[in-house]
Amino acid sequence: MKKYFIIFLLLTSIGATASNVNDGYHLQSPPDTTVLPSILSINLSYYLGKPVDSLLSILPAGFSDRGFMPVSAGYTKGIYQSYSTNYSNNCFVEIFIDTFQFLPIPNLTSTSTWNMNLAKQETIAFIKVWKNNNICMYGCNNPDYYH
Repeated sequence: MKKYFIIFLLLTSIGATASNVNDGYHLQSPPDTTVLPSILSINLSYYLGKPVDSLLSILPAGFSDRGFMPVSAGYTKGIYQSYSTNYSNNCFVEIFIDTFQFLPIPNLTSTSTWNMNLAKQETIAFIKVWKNNNICMYGCNNPDYYH
């Protein structure tokens, strides 16, 4: 009886996997549940030269993470805000800051102790938007911000 139950479970799991197949060769992609379309509908170039907080205040709520983008010990290229449902369904907004006026840089303490409220006052130099960790959707191909 146990043998038949295991065979039944095996066949059921194979059937469930087969129902996810689109054309017999490829699995269907998960639906895009990120806020990427909302972000790309914003006139992002309007926010260049404005405080970081002006952009953060109009980006969709419900971000999964916000932090600093370190480039070397004590230095950062700016901050990021991410929206993620899983590894293959996410997007990131990178906000580059060229000259820091409020946040003390270099700062050799851990980035987790840096003051995000001071960073929000900094001036936006450039914006990039990424999809699924490596597909650039906005702000691509600018050699000054290729990092």
